Amino acid sequence: MFLTVLAATAALSSSYASPAPQMPVAAAVSTAVLVDCQVSGANLTDCKAVDADGTQAAEAVKMAAQVEVPEAFALANPGRILIKMNVNP
Repeated sequence: MFLTVLAATAALSSSYASPAPQMPVAAAVSTAVLVDCQVSGANLTDCKAVDADGTQAAEAVKMAAQVEVPEAFALANPGRILIKMNVNP
């Protein structure tokens, strides 16, 4: 009986392999860009980047144009809004 338990314990402990060490993955650095947009129904229109230029500003404006605005939000916030878009390089 004792030998059976000892053999089972040895089999379990020898079959367990420690997990391979994992290398940390470098996180993509994103840049926050403020975008000023007009709320027009369910869409954002006339978007302009406030604090960025170049490709990051163009990407932020492009992403903002794809945002769908819920009807309740559009009714409660007519006019212009300022949103933050995170842009990956």
